[in-house]
Amino acid sequence: MMQLSDHSRNRLLHTFSLWDVEQEYSQHVSDYLVNGWPPGSFYTAVFANDFVSAMVSSHPGNRIDPLKNLAGWMLNHMPVQARGSYDRVNKWIGMSNDDRRTALEQAKLIYDTKTEVWLILKNEHTSDPYDRAVA
Repeated sequence: MMQLSDHSRNRLLHTFSLWDVEQEYSQHVSDYLVNGWPPGSFYTAVFANDFVSAMVSSHPGNRIDPLKNLAGWMLNHMPVQARGSYDRVNKWIGMSNDDRRTALEQAKLIYDTKTEVWLILKNEHTSDPYDRAVA
């Protein structure tokens, strides 16, 4: 499992909040991107750009507008190595933590480890964008 500081975790969550991606969706996507956890049939189909399979395996409570927000986030933020086909999804899951981390750093979804340490040493404030009590 990849270890992220709160700064990197909140940087990733901030990108989701920019697109109004629902917290439930962001958690599944984060688990897949950061830890390489298999995302389940619905998210696997979404990440693989398989509309028909995504709709067939979708939860009945899923609505179009939140899915459009997720799609916008994916197009603008998700590393291309992690989306676009079943082959890419499977390769992402099989990647090492170091390779996934490098891709997430390059996509500017998380901080590199040097910046993480610097932010921690500076005692830089960070907050979870989904924590409504703080917002």
